[in-house]
Amino acid sequence: MDSSELQGSSWILTRPAERSAPWAKFLENHGAQVHCDPVLQLSPFKGEIDWEPVGSASMWVFSSATTVRHFFSLLPDSLSSSLNTEEKPLFAAVGQATAEAIRVAGQSVTCQGPGTGADDLVRVILSGPKVDSAVHVTSDAGLPVIQQGLTDGGIPCERVEVSESTRVPDLDISRWKNLRENWSGIVYSSPATVEGVLAQSGPLADWVRAIPGIAVGVRTAEAMQSAGILQRHVAASADLEGIYEACVSVISAGNMGPNLKD
Repeated sequence: MDSSELQGSSWILTRPAERSAPWAKFLENHGAQVHCDPVLQLSPFKGEIDWEPVGSASMWVFSSATTVRHFFSLLPDSLSSSLNTEEKPLFAAVGQATAEAIRVAGQSVTCQGPGTGADDLVRVILSGPKVDSAVHVTSDAGLPVIQQGLTDGGIPCERVEVSESTRVPDLDISRWKNLRENWSGIVYSSPATVEGVLAQSGPLADWVRAIPGIAVGVRTAEAMQSAGILQRHVAASADLEGIYEACVSVISAGNMGPNLKD
């Protein structure tokens, strides 16, 4: 990929901060200007959790330090006691912060990704010790990259949600317009982020709808269409390359925008 293709472009990322960091760093390394403004925040899941996939998996995979903390606060005693046995599961973490949260909970980390996203963690796991099955412990806003990547790589992987997303109450859309009048695009990672942005846009709703949107997943694209976002691009995947290619697609359509204001 050509590192100059995104030079001078500008993007708003709406994922929770620690999850958008790999995307932001990758886009910035390719010349883009990035503004991270999370629309959602995570809290422990309040409903009933199906723990069976966790109990049967030989590796527990985490992509968020916040979700690690929620997981151990909710873990039933029957599963917690299994961590003291010889058959306890292996742990995998997307990066250093997530790995440290696992260690704080008293567990060791077998596979640690470089902190550059779920796709790189999948590669680390697939090149590591033999794993019979895995479970991705995540939130309701988590993307399917890990589950799909491990399954495609020969490791059956389930998904369990222990965190749920709520809207960040003080999201200030007017700040986006104060930073710059025209953005290259907004990356929406879930239907909930689309709904959260438009619900808090107030008189700037039409301005937001005119900014090209990149959808991570078909359901997100459908939410963008329902919200009236005029230009919609769907990322082929939620990994770094998929987001990059979607951004290039937007640029190819002729949308760059002026530089950020001081």
